[in-house]
Amino acid sequence: MSEPDFENLPTRLGVYTLTELLGNHPLTDLYLATQSHVERGVVVQVLRPGCEKKDVDYFLRAVRAKSAAELPNVSQVLESMMSGNIWFLTHEQPKGRSLAQMARDGVHLSTMQICRVISAAARLYDTAAERNIGMSPLRADSIFVHTEENVCFLSPVLPSEYDASALHDQMVALADALTPVLPENMPGQTRVNTLVHWIRDGYEGEHLDWVALGATADSIGQQIAPLLTRSSVENLNSRTVALKVESKRARRKQRRAFISSSVSALVVLAMGVLGFVFAPGRGDSLAAYENGFVYSREGGSRDEVLRVQDRPITIREYQKFLVVYDDIVNTGPTRRSAINRGVPANCADHTPAEWSAQVQAAATGAEWHGEKLSASSPVRGVSYWDALAYANYANARLISAPLLEAVRGEIKTTELPEEWTTTQTEAGLIYAAGIVVLPAGAGCPLVESDPRARNPRRSFRIAFPVSKQAD
Repeated sequence: MSEPDFENLPTRLGVYTLTELLGNHPLTDLYLATQSHVERGVVVQVLRPGCEKKDVDYFLRAVRAKSAAELPNVSQVLESMMSGNIWFLTHEQPKGRSLAQMARDGVHLSTMQICRVISAAARLYDTAAERNIGMSPLRADSIFVHTEENVCFLSPVLPSEYDASALHDQMVALADALTPVLPENMPGQTRVNTLVHWIRDGYEGEHLDWVALGATADSIGQQIAPLLTRSSVENLNSRTVALKVESKRARRKQRRAFISSSVSALVVLAMGVLGFVFAPGRGDSLAAYENGFVYSREGGSRDEVLRVQDRPITIREYQKFLVVYDDIVNTGPTRRSAINRGVPANCADHTPAEWSAQVQAAATGAEWHGEKLSASSPVRGVSYWDALAYANYANARLISAPLLEAVRGEIKTTELPEEWTTTQTEAGLIYAAGIVVLPAGAGCPLVESDPRARNPRRSFRIAFPVSKQAD
């Protein structure tokens, strides 16, 4: 059998016909190829002839590592063999084209496709870290994109343990691969350009981790994709629309402030005449239950009167919060710091558990964990810190155990939903400092004892001083 002529394609290598050079790596070259007889496309990774024995040994160890690893969005490793004196490895050919091919042809991805690539890469590296699998940087010739949904990588697995110090090189390589194919004249392009800049250079002097980058990419993708309603408030596809929305919000808040101040004055006057709120004594009554709020004081008669929301925060409301929080164009560091007041720095990613699945189910009316969702369904899978950030964003506060007890003490149980009337406790105690989680229709309340837990069954409510309204 004649030796393959790598300089003149197509050329034969064993049962494969190499048709196109995809790229050059330190010890290997990547080729698109077809396999004789079965007529299927593959990617052949060829160890360059003339390598030293130590390089051959390393290549074979890498082949074994790639074959053994199971990682998300990675194409299947088919076989390794020798033809003549040439070792090579074959991968199942991913659908679509590589970023290197697209860049050569001047093709630009959509904003959604860029988000999909970043999110898939983040899941890949995060999973590798959990499983202690060594990983090389992803290169443009190893990243394939077919549709909005389809992203696939040629295996970057190394014959070693996971190396956290390689994070910077991995991120720089991903940014380099994406830069030539970034979107042009498309909604959201500024946001993904900024995100790719963060991947390469970090944010405020520090490199983000893969989890944070993946969550940010998912959030940008959700902003660009059709949201749960056609409301212009939620359809933030560009900076122009965002500015218009903020202007409308400002005018709406001014009207609310005027109405609120007027109503508050009338309420105070009525309270003074009737003498049933500001008079001392624990036995005083409050307006029981109106307009979706329960009125109560957290600890005693001198505490501020609070309007406690009688329903959980919805998927639509939480999505609006994430749109604002993750809008890297319009939400600056000062606003993000205010939202994260009291939140540890390592808990500043506020994406709920299985968030994409929740949004998809709500948009289509599908079931999620046995419940048919809509945009008005309670958001689930939030941690204590997620709930605290949302409360800061809404200028509200979380429902504490003392507040729940006050609500139940002030108001007849027949006037409250059943879930407000009994409390599940540990060792017979309610955690006074804990967030009280009240899932809709799930029975009695729960007290969140793990501040980082993201249980898919858990949602949360918030409370406002009587002088403030929910945004």
